[in-house]
Amino acid sequence: MAKNNQQWLCTECGEVFGKWSGQCSSCQEWNTIKEFRESKIPNGKTDLSKGKDLSKLQTSNIQSANKERVSSGIEEVDRVLGGGFFPGTLALFGGSPGIGKSTLALQIFMKTKEALYFSGEESVEQVKNRATRLNPKEILGSIFSTSSLEDICQTIAKINPELAIIDSIQMVGTENSSFGQLSQIKENAEILLKLAKSTGTTILVIGHVTKADEIAGPKVLEHIVDVVLRLNGEGNSEVRVLSSPKNRFGSTLEIGVFEMRGNGLVELANPSEFFLAERAENASGSAIAVVREGSRNFLLEIQALMVRTNFGQPRRTSHGIPLNKFHLLLAVVSKFTPFKCGEYDAYISVVGGMKIHEPAADLAICAAILSSRAEKEIPADTVILGEVGLSGEVRSIAQMETRLIEASKLGFKKAIIPCTRGKIKLPKEMTVTEVRSVLELVKAVFKND
Repeated sequence: MAKNNQQWLCTECGEVFGKWSGQCSSCQEWNTIKEFRESKIPNGKTDLSKGKDLSKLQTSNIQSANKERVSSGIEEVDRVLGGGFFPGTLALFGGSPGIGKSTLALQIFMKTKEALYFSGEESVEQVKNRATRLNPKEILGSIFSTSSLEDICQTIAKINPELAIIDSIQMVGTENSSFGQLSQIKENAEILLKLAKSTGTTILVIGHVTKADEIAGPKVLEHIVDVVLRLNGEGNSEVRVLSSPKNRFGSTLEIGVFEMRGNGLVELANPSEFFLAERAENASGSAIAVVREGSRNFLLEIQALMVRTNFGQPRRTSHGIPLNKFHLLLAVVSKFTPFKCGEYDAYISVVGGMKIHEPAADLAICAAILSSRAEKEIPADTVILGEVGLSGEVRSIAQMETRLIEASKLGFKKAIIPCTRGKIKLPKEMTVTEVRSVLELVKAVFKND
């Protein structure tokens, strides 16, 4: 008989331990370490002579066929996937509770002709009620309510649909499995992966997330699947951002942007226009940056607020921008400009709930800080692009031309950018000011004062 290898695994971060302890030494969470048993290979010699000769199945002898991707029916989702689901894909879809992952999965199901929806958490009537609210038209696919993985596999193998959605991987299992156990989740993923490859059906499984916003279960779960989709968004914002941290059949840099409404998630064809719709003109502390995500450019408003502190230690708060990056840029502004920030509370926020990670927005962040600190507004028709170094220098960024073209389409007439090393093609009717340092940024922003 096979022996079991007893391990202890943290359900928050996925760290594996040899024995139980009350606190995880990796993520510092309490009471998250659970027992995890993984079967070992049976003892004894392995007879390798039973293997098959694969030389007859060389790729040169196989007539290749270009398989068409399975479209989700939603352009933003297809963009993230790289053109749609590749046939035979096992995809894991995660997101915080209430963020809209089940809603988006149901919208994908309703736009696919040959699709099955298996719910382990809701009855058929409950799922149909949600589907009717999203779209009163007739549902094309079939809906089932079951937690039996055997029934799900038999149904998929018999019907062989283009798409099968399982909600959720934590709420289904085999007859003898213990629901909620880490070993059960891993076993589910392995069975579904083999089923997807053997039938060519795309299987999309929804997964719960932990307190740290990571997909629940052992980390090996994300290594088993072909695609990982994540739906993110702030609780007080209607914007939802779909990304793909792992994608074996496409880029991991693309994102899809949606707006949560009463009838589900609606695609934002022009996110920049949405983010800037309620921008207040002639307000100090506001600057516009052009951020690039994958192949798209977004115009985002960055707001800064500088208030003289009433305490010995100034407060720093950041939303949408890494706090360490904010600290760094505050130090650069204090060091290389006349506007000191050491005695001021500093707050920074990206309007719309988006998060900025690329350095192209550094100069716009500095401009917002300077504008609030000096209590002078930046012209409303100006965009600011550039990376800022620790010496106060402004460095060039990639895709400068495409960023400026996107800004020009939305009516921006001026741009403050780094000094370019070569000639770039500027949009018509756009005036460009080049700066080499943060000090020159002060002169460029407040040159009329």
